[in-house]
Amino acid sequence: MAAEPAVDQECVEGYLFTRGPPRVLLVRRPPRRGRIWVPVSGKVDATDPSFAEALRREIAEETGFTELASVEPLDWEVRFEGPDGRRWRLHSFRVELADAATPRLSREHDSFAWFTLPEARARLYYPDNQEALDRLAECIASALPAPPRADATPGPRAVVVPRVGPDLFAALRAGNHRKLALQVPAGLVRNAHDLAAQIREAVGVPVVIAARACFGACDFPSTSETPGVDGLIVLGHAQIPNVPLERTTYFVEMRDPGGDPEHLAELTEAAHVPRRLGLVASVQHLDLVPSFVAALTRRGYAVSLGSGDRRLQYPAQALGCNYTSAEAVEADVDAFLFLGTGRFHPLGLAFAVDKPVWSLDPLQGAVEPPIDRGALVRRRQLRVAGCRDARRWGILVSTFAGQNRNGTALSLQARARNRGLEAELFVADRIDPRDLEGRDVQAFVNTACPRIALDDAELYAKPILTVPEFLMAIGELPLEPYRFDTYH
Repeated sequence: MAAEPAVDQECVEGYLFTRGPPRVLLVRRPPRRGRIWVPVSGKVDATDPSFAEALRREIAEETGFTELASVEPLDWEVRFEGPDGRRWRLHSFRVELADAATPRLSREHDSFAWFTLPEARARLYYPDNQEALDRLAECIASALPAPPRADATPGPRAVVVPRVGPDLFAALRAGNHRKLALQVPAGLVRNAHDLAAQIREAVGVPVVIAARACFGACDFPSTSETPGVDGLIVLGHAQIPNVPLERTTYFVEMRDPGGDPEHLAELTEAAHVPRRLGLVASVQHLDLVPSFVAALTRRGYAVSLGSGDRRLQYPAQALGCNYTSAEAVEADVDAFLFLGTGRFHPLGLAFAVDKPVWSLDPLQGAVEPPIDRGALVRRRQLRVAGCRDARRWGILVSTFAGQNRNGTALSLQARARNRGLEAELFVADRIDPRDLEGRDVQAFVNTACPRIALDDAELYAKPILTVPEFLMAIGELPLEPYRFDTYH
C-alpha cells in the first residue's frame, strides 16, 4: 500500500448548524486577514486527545459555545500547503446546535451571521469550504428529505473524452450548446484553426478560438473572456477536481497509448534505473502505465504508483504544480521514472522529491539520465540568498480559479509587515513580466502557478521566488531541506 505524504500540521473546522429550517454559522475574518467568511477552524494541539476534542476547544475559544448537540465527522479531508510552507491537513465536522444563538467572538473574527445553506455557500471564499458545506447539506437532506425543486437546473459539469473524434462530437451535440470555445496548449496553436472548423462542421454550432494558449486546466478562459459561450473545449489536459467550473467543460485528454511496453522496459533496464521504482506520467500516457508496469515487473522491478491529493484526477498522474502522487510513495522507492515527453514535468518532479529522476519518452524510445537535482536546488538557494536584504516585496496573485491563492498572499503580506518589510499585492489573471516592469520593489514572491518562478525567472527584471523560498528569504524556513511549492 502506498504511504500517505507526511503531514506537518493537523487542523479542524466545524460547520455549526441548526435544523428546522437549516441555518449555518459563518464568521468573518478582519481586514488584515482578508475579510472573508469562513467556518470555525483551528490547529490541533499536541495536548488535544482527538480531532473532535480539538474542534470543541476551538469552538469554545472562537464562539463561546460549549453546549453542542453533536460533533460528527463529515468524512471530508483536505491536504494543503499552509502559510508557513509546511504540509497541513484539515478535517471537517458537522456540529449541531439546538438554536441559532449569538456567539461571543474572539479577536480572530469581526462579525458573524446565521445563513441558509445557499447563502452560506455563496459567501464562503474557498472552494474547499463550499464542497464541505455541500457534504453537510447532503447529511441534513438525508435526515430531512425535501421534494425536488421544479425549477432546478443542472450546474456546470465536466465531460472527459480521450481525444478529438466521434466521442467528443457526440458529447457536444448532446450538450445542445449555443456557442463553443476551443482552447489548446501552446504546442497545438498551429492546429487550432483546423480543429475549430472540424468541430463546427461536426456539431453545427459556432466555435471560437481562445487566443490564450492553455498551460493547464487551471487557467482556462473565463466567461468574460469568451462571452456568449456555454461550452468550453480544453485540449491536452485532465480536469483538476478542486477547480470549480463556470460552464460545461469538455476535457479532451489527448490520450496516446503509443510505445511498446516490452521495448520500453528493456530500455529502462539497460539504463540501469534502480529496481525499486516510482512511476509518474503525464495524462497523455497514463493508458500505457498498466502494460508498462507489467513489463517492468517481469524484469524484476518493484514499481510503486501513488495516489495524489485533491488536485490530481488519476493515480500516478503528474501536474507541473503538483507531484503528490510521487510524494506518496517516495519512502518506498530508490528512484522515479517519468513517462512522457519534454523536460517540463521531470524538472518539476526533481524539485519535488529528493530521489533521482529519470525520464522516458515513450514515443521516441529514449531514456534521459537523472536530473542533477543538487544543481537545481543550489541555483534556487543562491537566488533566495540574494533576496535576504530585500525590504520591498511584490506579491503576485492570479485570479484564475485554479491558481488563486489570495489567502496565502494575504498571509505572506502580514508576515512581511510583521518583520518591518513592505509588501504589496499585484493581481492579474495571467502573470506577465511585462506588466511588472518599473515596479518599485526589490523582489517578487509568486503565489500563482509555482512554475513561473522556476521556469520563467530570467524573464523578470527583479528576482522572483516561490512561496517557500520567500519564507526562507525572510528567515521563517531554513534553506535545507529545499521545499517545492506544491499547489494543492
